[in-house]
Amino acid sequence: MKNIVFTMLLALVSCTAFSQIKYTEEKNPDLSKMLAKVHTNSAFGFKNYLVKTFVINPDLGYSKNEDPEGANQNAYISVSFLEKLITTKLYKVDTLINPEVIGVGEVPNGFEITIDHGLPEDRIEEVFTLVMPKR
Repeated sequence: MKNIVFTMLLALVSCTAFSQIKYTEEKNPDLSKMLAKVHTNSAFGFKNYLVKTFVINPDLGYSKNEDPEGANQNAYISVSFLEKLITTKLYKVDTLINPEVIGVGEVPNGFEITIDHGLPEDRIEEVFTLVMPKR
């Protein structure tokens, strides 16, 4: 019985010892507002590049159109070239309804981006090539 109580006490102490995560409130209202608009994001790593995608609500809520099922959102694609000095280019795909970036693949002249968008009963999957400038 003592062993069981000791084991339970040890487990309780161990759990509280590992939960010492500290946090502070971020007081930057511009950063708060910007991050509140982020709907989803993804990252795709390649040998010399890091591609991040973000789906952003243009307003702090969903679109103000009459269609409650569809949210007009923008997809941003950030491409960082990983070298001694990291350089980043940002691209924007305007006004898609409920977009989701499904995948990013490297192709000889840039990246192949697959985006799924539309209302739930009428989703469309589209693929386009984001052509990167020569380095």
